[in-house]
Amino acid sequence: MIYNHKYFKLDTDSRSVYDENGKPLRLTGNSYRVLVFLCSNKNGTVTDIGTFLDWAKDYDENHMRQYRYKINSHIGHDVINYQNGIYSLVGYIKESEIIEGNDRNTDLLQSDNVKSEQVKTNMDKSPEKKPKINIIPAIIAVIVLLLSFIDWSSYGYYTFLKFLVTGVAIYYAYFIYTKLILKGFWFWSLVGIAVLFNPIVPIYLYEKGVWMIIDIMVIIYLIVLVFKFRK
Repeated sequence: MIYNHKYFKLDTDSRSVYDENGKPLRLTGNSYRVLVFLCSNKNGTVTDIGTFLDWAKDYDENHMRQYRYKINSHIGHDVINYQNGIYSLVGYIKESEIIEGNDRNTDLLQSDNVKSEQVKTNMDKSPEKKPKINIIPAIIAVIVLLLSFIDWSSYGYYTFLKFLVTGVAIYYAYFIYTKLILKGFWFWSLVGIAVLFNPIVPIYLYEKGVWMIIDIMVIIYLIVLVFKFRK
């Protein structure tokens, strides 16, 4: 997604921010993600923004003041306003998934390198919708986990299960982090599943009943995951 503002341009695909003259800005980390949130939602409280950044951490006004100051300083304009406990984006935002050649906002990109990259991208790609999660890996993983309740005589099936679930968890963690720009409960829980099921450095739980409980929890988790991000 590309957000065009009077004083900046934000590209979530490349995770880049440009000023009004097309100069790349070194806006990274939580400051960048706060700007993404406000471009998408226009305004929000400390709680709203903190949940978007990482629900497990406690963000307060001091954190938000620092992010707001960094954003305004890098862009060179007061684009983030604070009033009555609400942080809001000042000015009109135009959203687009692809930059058209005659779009007046492309005038912001004065750098020849940036222009050439955008033209190449527009020629190579057709307009896309917002990324939706692929449910096929989750379906396969759920089926394999359900089959694990059968008493298999060969241990090879359980090794295959570990490789599969680990791969699916890594795939969804990568998707959530790079495409949806989220790094909270969903991302870290997928990392935990990948570590738990990894066949390279296996974690041994000798009680079969414990693994059955874990398998059921992972099945429920994957179903909720795909329903949540499939919307």
